[in-house]
Amino acid sequence: MKKTYISVCLAAAAIILSSSSLYPFADQTTSERILRENKEFIDFVNVCMTNFGESKKDDFFKIYEKHFNADVAYLQCDYRRTYKRVYSSQTEMSKLYEDMLKNYYLEDSKNILDKLAPGIIKSKNPRARLFLTLGYRDRTVSWTHFTIGESSNPKLHSYKLYKYVEGIKMARRAKRYGFLAMFESQKDQVKKAIYIQLLKNERKDGNIFLNRFLDLKDDDFIKELSITYDEFEKRKDEKTEKTPAETKDAGAVKEVKNEAASVEKKTFDSNVEKRVRYRQETRTGRYLLNYEFDKAEDIMRKYVSDFNYKLITAAFEVLSSGPQEKHEGEKPAPESEDRFDYNQYKVHLLDNYARLSRESMISGFMGKIRVEDDLKKTGEKKEGEADKKTDRPADEKKDAESRNKVADDKPAPDVKKNDSVKQPEKK
Repeated sequence: MKKTYISVCLAAAAIILSSSSLYPFADQTTSERILRENKEFIDFVNVCMTNFGESKKDDFFKIYEKHFNADVAYLQCDYRRTYKRVYSSQTEMSKLYEDMLKNYYLEDSKNILDKLAPGIIKSKNPRARLFLTLGYRDRTVSWTHFTIGESSNPKLHSYKLYKYVEGIKMARRAKRYGFLAMFESQKDQVKKAIYIQLLKNERKDGNIFLNRFLDLKDDDFIKELSITYDEFEKRKDEKTEKTPAETKDAGAVKEVKNEAASVEKKTFDSNVEKRVRYRQETRTGRYLLNYEFDKAEDIMRKYVSDFNYKLITAAFEVLSSGPQEKHEGEKPAPESEDRFDYNQYKVHLLDNYARLSRESMISGFMGKIRVEDDLKKTGEKKEGEADKKTDRPADEKKDAESRNKVADDKPAPDVKKNDSVKQPEKK
């Protein structure tokens, strides 16, 4: 009895295991999960391909077309074809990921860090040196992820892709640390100009924080720090209540009123919030004037979203615009110092924060993708086989029957005895 029970259990287990290994695509939930994972891999690499992979556009198109047809097969409840298309897509995608990580991200991160390193080390700034160290550390971690993915089982494409994704993320972070180290290595005057440029960019986007200090020189800057909130509001009211006779241009009054009204409409700040922001602006202005950038940055982060990205963008704009104004007692920098183009790093900055430098590459595939018509081909194939197996033999059979019938209707010829049996010759 026990032997029979054990044998039945083993047979059932063998059937379950064999069915799960032979038909892993038969499950709708599994197909939905692998489609979702594959879509995440494609969306991630789309940013990489749009920013750097123009030469691999055809390979990416084939990968996306296979994923698209897997999605179509899933909608048709053909889970077997869904699994095959996703697996084929990941087979090609793992090669694309490997090439992008090795030849673009690992290589570019090393080149950027190596090029920025001399100026960072020369500045002797401890924070800049720390950021540079963290950048090289993250690049080494990225290389480790690449080595693990490359040496893993060739059939485990999903695992390979996960390791390559982690490698790309670490390489991006290494470049971010390199750009922060570049910013920290600058002199105080340059840093102040970068912060001012950041706030000017924010003003274009409608952020009014610290606007009253941006266009002032040092003397006027200091005077503005001593103005109280009530005096500031009174001055603003005087500007808006000026009559056209007191102004050189009557349209200037209307422009000032409209500007004030638009600011009020956009912010909807209460009186208390205005006072708090005014005090924060005064403190930030004083910190910038005294080159206490850490304290100023702590306040600015509350009013400026996505601060690091905008800070490095402003740094590229300032450093690309040419040499800064010389201050008294400051020696001019030699012409060979910092003479490389910072604009070339803008595409890397966008990619570091998963942003596109141009139109998405996938959006250009929409008019070229072809849907596989497997159902029609299968139907045509079955019809052709039916013609070969059934239709033609049936026609031949009918022809044979008709010939036999005609032969039966004809009169049979006379058969002579001598004709049917041949007599032996007499010797």
